[in-house]
Amino acid sequence: MILSRALTTPKIVDQSLTLPQVVELVGGGRTTSGESVSPENSKTIASAYRAGNILSDDVAKLPFQQFRRNGDQVEQVQPDGFMRNIPYLLEVSPNLWFWTPFQFKKTVIQWEIYHGNAYIWRPAVWPPQLLILPADVTYPVLDKTDGSLWYCTRFNNGQIKYIPSVEILHLLINPDRDGFYGRGVIQYARETIGRQLGAHKTQAKFFGQGLNPAGYISVTGTLDKEGRKTIRESYEDAMSSSENAYRLAVFDQRVVKFETVTMKPSDAQFLESIQATDLDIANFFGIPLYKLNSGKQSYQSNEQQNLDYLSTSLDPFLVQFEQGARIKWLSLAEQGSNTFKFIREALLRTDALTRAQMNEILIRSGQRSPNEAREKDDLSNYDGGDEYYMSANYAGTNMAAPTNAPTGNK
Repeated sequence: MILSRALTTPKIVDQSLTLPQVVELVGGGRTTSGESVSPENSKTIASAYRAGNILSDDVAKLPFQQFRRNGDQVEQVQPDGFMRNIPYLLEVSPNLWFWTPFQFKKTVIQWEIYHGNAYIWRPAVWPPQLLILPADVTYPVLDKTDGSLWYCTRFNNGQIKYIPSVEILHLLINPDRDGFYGRGVIQYARETIGRQLGAHKTQAKFFGQGLNPAGYISVTGTLDKEGRKTIRESYEDAMSSSENAYRLAVFDQRVVKFETVTMKPSDAQFLESIQATDLDIANFFGIPLYKLNSGKQSYQSNEQQNLDYLSTSLDPFLVQFEQGARIKWLSLAEQGSNTFKFIREALLRTDALTRAQMNEILIRSGQRSPNEAREKDDLSNYDGGDEYYMSANYAGTNMAAPTNAPTGNK
């Protein structure tokens, strides 16, 4: 079935944002530390890099499936490779470039985290595909004539294209006051990351010159700019590597005084405490500190934190994706009985003993059949395994009480 485009290119567009403004919002910005921070150079900070990867990897590895309710029955919609239906695009291959679902979901979340917006384009052509528009060159615009929403994007060949909103699933975090445009974590964490970048640069210079201190040199006479440069470079070249650490500096007779500028203990302690801002970065990205290899590492406490991490850190990404997919990728007739769902249980995998105990509880309480429990562990069904069981000491609330049952206090 070939989809048809219902809208034409807008003639008059109210561009609330322009491409240069988008680049400015998501690009670099100088901080009070003097460092320019952008989504890319922020990843040179280990904690920021790991935080972004943890969130995007955890979302990417969760199966994303479509379910259909038919009366009291709920069934999973199976992928159809011939029709390339939505389950096929989400579970097998999203486009003709043979991306895996993991790559696709990870890229979407990375754009959302670092740039605040992710744009998934489902072109109204055959064969169906899911494509990602770069968030640093894409922005929403409104048609002045009828108020319809469009998305302006610039392709790699420089072509500017307006795409109707019915083809775009726009995911965002930290929305602006109108809710049309998101802002990435880096825009808010810029000062914190800038301090990290500055501290790391200072540390690199400090150790790069073999822990040699700075200093000043007094000479006889007056030196011009070139003369001062020559003397400075002669000292720096001699002491520029760790091989020359603590060696004697030798100057000619023009030098009157050579004085080192030593590092204060408080400054040295500052260089050792760079990791103190990891807590701030963890808070900006919204992940538990233990996931950055810091904080409490108790297995039991981390298990509880993982549940909290799912509900407070991941669910905002997951729920938005689920709701947006239902609106954009299903017809009005399908929306009433179809939903999309991330299988969160894939993140909360437990050990074999706990899983076996949970399956036993669910089977003997009638909530799950043996075959359903086996499917969770990728085991084959067996004959008679579709029966449901209930412990004999359970009774329905509408069943009559035994004749010899007590009737209460008299």
